[in-house]
Amino acid sequence: MYPERGTRADICLAHLQHNIEAFKNKHNGPLIGVVKADAYGHGLARITDALLGCDALAVATIEEAIQLRTFIPDKRILLLEGVFNRAELELAVEKNFDVVIHQAYQLELLMAFEVITPVIDVWLKIDTGMHRLGFDWSDYPQALHRIQQSKMVRDVRLMAHFAQSDQPDCDQTRQQIERNQMLQAHGLEVSFSNTGAVLNGLSQDREWARVGLGLYGISPLAESDASDFNLKPVMRVSAKLIAIKNLKQGQPVGYGARFICPGDMPVGVVGMGYADGYPWSDGHSHVVIRDRQAAVIGRVSMDMLAVDLSAVSAPQIGEPVEIWGNRQPVEQVARDLHTIPYTLVCGITGRVKFHVIEQA
Repeated sequence: MYPERGTRADICLAHLQHNIEAFKNKHNGPLIGVVKADAYGHGLARITDALLGCDALAVATIEEAIQLRTFIPDKRILLLEGVFNRAELELAVEKNFDVVIHQAYQLELLMAFEVITPVIDVWLKIDTGMHRLGFDWSDYPQALHRIQQSKMVRDVRLMAHFAQSDQPDCDQTRQQIERNQMLQAHGLEVSFSNTGAVLNGLSQDREWARVGLGLYGISPLAESDASDFNLKPVMRVSAKLIAIKNLKQGQPVGYGARFICPGDMPVGVVGMGYADGYPWSDGHSHVVIRDRQAAVIGRVSMDMLAVDLSAVSAPQIGEPVEIWGNRQPVEQVARDLHTIPYTLVCGITGRVKFHVIEQA
């Protein structure tokens, strides 16, 4: 029997639903599931049936929102970057999207829209210290007043974004918490917390928490894994051993002879490389074969990577290799490769075959 390359990503809907419930247990308020960037690389069309437990969904662009509306016709959908011209605003009204207003030009688009009755819900984003999007702290009261005077706005909520939710005790986070408390004094519904803020206990009762990375069973907090918070990985990436070589001490492996065998050793070749989404890096991680870790050695190639099979008893061509997933968290792979888990799950390419499964 001939082996297959077998490079695949399994998406477990049961784990996604588990994570939604886990966040509901951690946060006393409505939950916004962030599904931008094709659901963080997991495939928006694949996971929509498992998102019904979220109170709302959020995307970055109008194109993402239109796609999502075709899958879920009756769920609140929030445009995190708002709209950029009148045509997009008209689409947002037509498709019943909520829009974030974070810049003066977006406010002017809103005020220039002529309607008789309110037609849209707005989230005013305020820069409480992130210094990315949002009205400056000194300018937001005037922006809020103008939005409240707009004839097209049904409801307005306030939004901010933690810059260092992984460091709840740092000066920047403390200042943002103080400003968030001042914003709550307006008596409006608010959304301040992201995944890290919820996991670190920063979310406020009844606020709309925006959960992105954590929804997919991945921790954004340094030196922690999803399992530390009772979250389960939604994505499992695997491939197969497509070749095995028994090399001698002193023989090099791969491009540039970056790895020299320290002794006689079996080396496996796995059918996954940087063209599949495993990044080229100066760091080195592991894969898992039959519950045994096998170190990635040498340079990662476009289509394959080499692993040390010394810890695997009688390895066989064609057997499965977990790149990340249930036995090896993507957070650890990211740390090993000096990157972040976002780039790994969002970087899986079209060469990888996706499969939706009910249970991992």
